[in-house]
Amino acid sequence: RACVVFRRYTMSAGSSTTPKMDFRTYVFLFLTLSVCCNAFVCVVSSLPIPGFKATRAFVGLMTYRASLISALLGFLYRIGYSLNRPTSWRSLASLKQTINPIVSSNGFQYSVYCFIFLPGRPVPTVLFPLATCAAYQAGTILNKHFGGTQIWQKTGAAKLFQHAQENMHRAMMTCATMEISMLPVVVMELFTPNRSPAKVFVLLNLLKKRYACVDNTVFRIKYTYYDAGYYHRQFWEMVGAKTTPVVRRLGPVRWVVEKGKNWFTGGKAAKQK
Repeated sequence: RACVVFRRYTMSAGSSTTPKMDFRTYVFLFLTLSVCCNAFVCVVSSLPIPGFKATRAFVGLMTYRASLISALLGFLYRIGYSLNRPTSWRSLASLKQTINPIVSSNGFQYSVYCFIFLPGRPVPTVLFPLATCAAYQAGTILNKHFGGTQIWQKTGAAKLFQHAQENMHRAMMTCATMEISMLPVVVMELFTPNRSPAKVFVLLNLLKKRYACVDNTVFRIKYTYYDAGYYHRQFWEMVGAKTTPVVRRLGPVRWVVEKGKNWFTGGKAAKQK
């Protein structure tokens, strides 16, 4: 009976007209599924499960790095095949015209994010933004190529994908929140043997770039609403609304905070006054 059911599903999948996957689609599907699966195992291995502590620590470290590397390869692959050659290698203006769009893209900035956390200890929350974006990319590919099959419809995958698409703005807001939440984590590490002032410096500058990011694509999918910078600005505006009454009472410290805000926002904080 199971063979009959499987054959029926297979025949329905084969009869539906679905677009064929090209090489790039296979690459992104493999890498994004790798990000999601390794992130899931990393989170599970970090849970306080009794026994096998050394094994869980080893598995957690390996899957943590595998998830970061998979995401990194996906971002770099996208940058590599979409890179436009400069019209002249000797012209600084031509080189800037080629490099600037790359540096301001989600792919490049997430690549830096991966490099920041790759050498350190496993921090499962680091993987949340990457796994979320990867899940959306994998879901988009699967929905495009298998959305008309009975398996996709009857398992509820179609409804789940539709729900995820409708709530993508909430997911991206959570991603921005998780990215920013890593800043106090690396700052606190300065008081531990694992301190790294360089990590704090690079992450702070990365978050500054994320604040101004106008890219609304990640991997090969497009945000349903807004761009990456919008969600970061929303978070910092919420923090500003909560902390402004306190900062106003700090006297001379207020000037330092305002200067820091102006640097981080590229002068937008001063213009909003």
